[in-house]
Amino acid sequence: MNAEYRFSGLSAGYDGVSVLHELSGAIRPGVLTALIGPNGSGKSTFLRVLAGLLPCRGTLLLAGRDLRRMPRGELGRLVGVVPQQIRMASPFTVCEAVALGRLPHQGLTAGRSAEDERRLLRAVARTDVEYLLLRPVTRLSGGETQRVMLATVLVQDPPVILLDEPVSAQDPRRTVLVFSLLRELTAEGRTIVAAVHDVNLAVAFADAFLAMKDGRIVVDAPISELDGRLLQDLYGASFEAYISERGNRTWHVATDVRR
Repeated sequence: MNAEYRFSGLSAGYDGVSVLHELSGAIRPGVLTALIGPNGSGKSTFLRVLAGLLPCRGTLLLAGRDLRRMPRGELGRLVGVVPQQIRMASPFTVCEAVALGRLPHQGLTAGRSAEDERRLLRAVARTDVEYLLLRPVTRLSGGETQRVMLATVLVQDPPVILLDEPVSAQDPRRTVLVFSLLRELTAEGRTIVAAVHDVNLAVAFADAFLAMKDGRIVVDAPISELDGRLLQDLYGASFEAYISERGNRTWHVATDVRR
């Protein structure tokens, strides 16, 4: 499926307060798109709109169809979400929680098939949570919970995956693991959008970026066009570029942060 987003005049908010203002653009499949911008810029709200979880005004198409008119079951097969705030209060084991990702495909009453089991085992291996399978979800660390949610989305097998700060609780090794996995999923032709605060993750792994500020998309460009001037405009701080021995560029914030 060509799961491309197209949107125009897209606005949304909460309790009558507008957060997103007239967004227009497209998000293409086979591209890992990083969503960057300061706190309060509207990144999480935008992801909720793309997931069909928040009412919006304007035009929002997924695969050429009005996302808001899609049946919930169909949307559940198309879009997987790893939210920023994850609360797991149910007394499920990790194995049971990850298996819930198959519900959009099988319904509540069907048992797990051999194919479901195969997908589950592959998903937990790819997200490094195999050792947690029998642990209650209520006893997971923040990083473990994030990876279990990602495993659930892999079992769901959607063409679109939306992630809000998916490595905020990960150690460095697993941060690379998660984003390397996202690159693999992108290579499979999926539409991947990840909101990140660490711009160097975007530089290292993303193909394109959407920069948001004050509820608007201010730049939509290939990741190669991310530069210090844009970062300063976004975050109100000077950034200095460092080039590694391998020629990789990273950005480090200077100390002259504007208040």
